Amino acid sequence: MPRRRLSLSPLLAVAVALSGPLYAAPFGKGPLDHSLCCGPRGPSGAHDPSADNSRAELFANDSDAATRQERRVPLSAGNPLPGANLSTPAPAAPVVIRIPGPPLSALDGPLETVSGYAKIAFSQLAGFTVNAPIQPLPTGTIPPDILAQVPASIQRLDGKKVVLTGFMLPTKLERGFATEFFFMSSSQLCCFGVTPAVNEWMLVKMRKEGLPAVQDVPVSLAGRLRVRAQWNEGILTSLYELEGDGLLKMK
Repeated sequence: MPRRRLSLSPLLAVAVALSGPLYAAPFGKGPLDHSLCCGPRGPSGAHDPSADNSRAELFANDSDAATRQERRVPLSAGNPLPGANLSTPAPAAPVVIRIPGPPLSALDGPLETVSGYAKIAFSQLAGFTVNAPIQPLPTGTIPPDILAQVPASIQRLDGKKVVLTGFMLPTKLERGFATEFFFMSSSQLCCFGVTPAVNEWMLVKMRKEGLPAVQDVPVSLAGRLRVRAQWNEGILTSLYELEGDGLLKMK
């Protein structure tokens, strides 16, 4: 049987709960190099090569309000800026445009298949709320059973061959092709954009050759899905992983 060509790109992930919602830790703390996944961007969002050093300086000074603004860390009563007036209303949350798709309930019925892969959507994988404790967990604490919060219809997808449409953020390139990346429900979910919930993205590792690193363009990725809560040093790092086969052309 001839091998169908498939294409992909990577994303970033380690998820941390800040006052309830889960956030990807690399998006929320520390001086990190996101030049591969996001590229340096100026105030207008355009590529700005001169922004790298200024960002590094901002990240190094966590007491500066500009640091939080640059990093898009959500403000809350448990995570205020130094000297902030908590009576001041927080700015309105940005509107994130996601790829439309079927509801979570559609997973209860028979699934359409494309070239042997079950067709699913991020609208289903992200169709429920994940509640987790404040992280990192205290040393020696047994992590809670996050998987118990995942609907049975999604848990049944563990180990299944699936295909879904989303956006890539490369994290590892080999010979110019992405072999590891984050796959997300929206192109606006990014380290310098809107922090994603833990069920709005997945970590992808290509099984064989990598894919062209395509960003800001939706692609349909095929592979074997893993549904399991991964913890590292008291931090929930991921809920979904995909062993990527490649890109499929959807009907």
